[in-house]
Amino acid sequence: MKISVIGAGNMGGALLEAIIKMNRHEIKVFDPSEKAKAKFSEYKCVEFAGSEADAVKGAELVIIAVKPKFVDAVCEKLVKSFDPSKTVLLSVAAGVKVSVYEKHFGNIGIVRTMPNLPALCGEGYTGLYFKNVNDEKLKSEIIEIFSSVGETGVFPGEDMIDKLIPVTSSSPAYICLLIEAMADGAVRLGFSRDEAYKMCEQAVLGTAQYLKESGMHPAELKDRVCSPAGTTIEAVLALEENGFRNSILQAMDKCYKKLD
Repeated sequence: MKISVIGAGNMGGALLEAIIKMNRHEIKVFDPSEKAKAKFSEYKCVEFAGSEADAVKGAELVIIAVKPKFVDAVCEKLVKSFDPSKTVLLSVAAGVKVSVYEKHFGNIGIVRTMPNLPALCGEGYTGLYFKNVNDEKLKSEIIEIFSSVGETGVFPGEDMIDKLIPVTSSSPAYICLLIEAMADGAVRLGFSRDEAYKMCEQAVLGTAQYLKESGMHPAELKDRVCSPAGTTIEAVLALEENGFRNSILQAMDKCYKKLD
């Protein structure tokens, strides 16, 4: 398949690496960054184009991986460069709706995706919404690309992609606050800052990995850790008294409402 990638920054670069590893696609890239060119030019299957328009000529799949504020400007440069009836557009721009692309390209096949930051280390989660894409082989290829950087989910409506933002896209920030607070607590107990972060990061990573591998419900694991009249149940009680769950729910609600 002929794939064009517009933007080879963090997320675009992660997807580009995934496509390269598949070792069966022709790839054209446009990114003005010399850093991106230095990183990917060594691959024989990757060709850097001189402009956005040159990059998408003849492409079957065009991946737009630029910041949301640049999407309109990029679309204006691409609008006359490919045949919408022969090309599928894939967007990783957070919050940019399908209607924005339809405004420029008309009734084109579009894949709106919502990956998250952990995709950069192969542990992400990506939600996908397909509109006017009927080629099942192409769908499978796209899902395979995102599956190589983490878990995926395909949703029947675009509204679910927006609803993923507080759940998967913004949530790394919540987790970082948790780790930072736990590390402060560890330092307070006498551990060094470096050791504190190492311990707390591993606790979060290990717990998530165990839940995934065991299939255990989080509540069951919590109950197993909480011994009768023990130390952990006291900590859980303190979290509940201070509105831990409610704080998370309120944060997610605020995040989603900000999209309106």
